[in-house]
Amino acid sequence: MNFDFENLGPLRLADAVQGEDITVELRPVYDPALRIFSVQLWKDDSPSGIHGLTDQFRYADEPLEAIDAFLAENDVRALTGDEAVLLYAGLVRAKGGPDWQIFQMKVAAAEQG
Repeated sequence: MNFDFENLGPLRLADAVQGEDITVELRPVYDPALRIFSVQLWKDDSPSGIHGLTDQFRYADEPLEAIDAFLAENDVRALTGDEAVLLYAGLVRAKGGPDWQIFQMKVAAAEQG
């Protein structure tokens, strides 16, 4: 899959809740004051949970380690591999700065090589 990392936004999950027709979004967040990452869960445009509310995720990959368990607790299916990549990219972009620039350089190098 070709990823569009320039137009990242909330990650919409298709068919996220079995048997229900609701919109589910994951919104990556970085809090610069606390220097932690989290992921907000939204269902039908309403907040439904925060992954990282009690954890101290200092690195962008840390929320991904337990995201599927968090989603299961909220009756949402697990992420696909492609969705996990997009969520990770969204977390890095939420932080911005040099981390985002390095991420973009790595993506560009991978596409050339």
